[in-house]
Amino acid sequence: MELLFAKESFSSEFKDLLGFVDADMRFARLKSSLQSATDEIIDLIGEQTYKELCLPNANKDLLELVKYAVALKGYIIYAPTADLSVTNNGRLMRRDEHMVSAFEWQIESNDEGLENLFYRHLDRLLKYMIKNGISINTKKYNSSNLFVNSIEKFENIFNIDGSHLLFFKLIPALREFDKLEVLPRIGKEIFNERDSISEDLRHLIEIAGVNYAMAWGIRRLNIKLFPKGVLQYSKTGSANKKQGTKLEYLETATVFEKDADKYLLKIEEKIASNKKVTNETKEELDLPLGFGADDGFVDL
Repeated sequence: MELLFAKESFSSEFKDLLGFVDADMRFARLKSSLQSATDEIIDLIGEQTYKELCLPNANKDLLELVKYAVALKGYIIYAPTADLSVTNNGRLMRRDEHMVSAFEWQIESNDEGLENLFYRHLDRLLKYMIKNGISINTKKYNSSNLFVNSIEKFENIFNIDGSHLLFFKLIPALREFDKLEVLPRIGKEIFNERDSISEDLRHLIEIAGVNYAMAWGIRRLNIKLFPKGVLQYSKTGSANKKQGTKLEYLETATVFEKDADKYLLKIEEKIASNKKVTNETKEELDLPLGFGADDGFVDL
């Protein structure tokens, strides 16, 4: 794998990129973390886009955004292993007369801050790519054949603060919703001819889909991906508080799930109503033509 960083200039470039790193970080220490971080970024932006960044004439703005993302994620992966010194006497806390180790709550708070910064930066990266027509990993994040196929449609139902990253992470849920919840209810014929679906039925499907995706995401994704207005997570490090907060997340997921079920029922009622109207119309058109068993003529 070709990394975006040169070994010779890595230490100074790494410090300049992140801005909050004081130490001169050696390339050898972070190489493995940078490789893992690079894999994660490639998974998002696509291999072809990444390869183009390795060329001499690469888009400088995009290159800077991607290098920052890789550097930050690389540090997030590396940092926990740097908190302890591995010696012949086992793992020891690093400490001297000038520097003391941070308290656990300080480390947790810093980890949370770095993670939030990383997600916000990925959103910035994605917005830049979308605005400039730069393709992302379309094999994984293609949403064109979904009922809720854009962040704009998603946010017409529920605001996610314009987070393209969160929308992409919810695409598997939206695919699952279409296949497992919509298709059995509306039938293959209507499903395949979705352009002809009425606006009111389409709107019901979109509302149900967004709620389904939110319930799915809260249970499976990193909570920090979600806007704080949706899920307020505690900064307290206590185990009891964390357990309580986890239960709050599950309760929030249940609220979305119930809303999804409510609108799925409305979809069923709408489909049943449409079938009833269709059947009544057929009965009205099935008029007797005036043939009688003993007639020998047609009565018009």
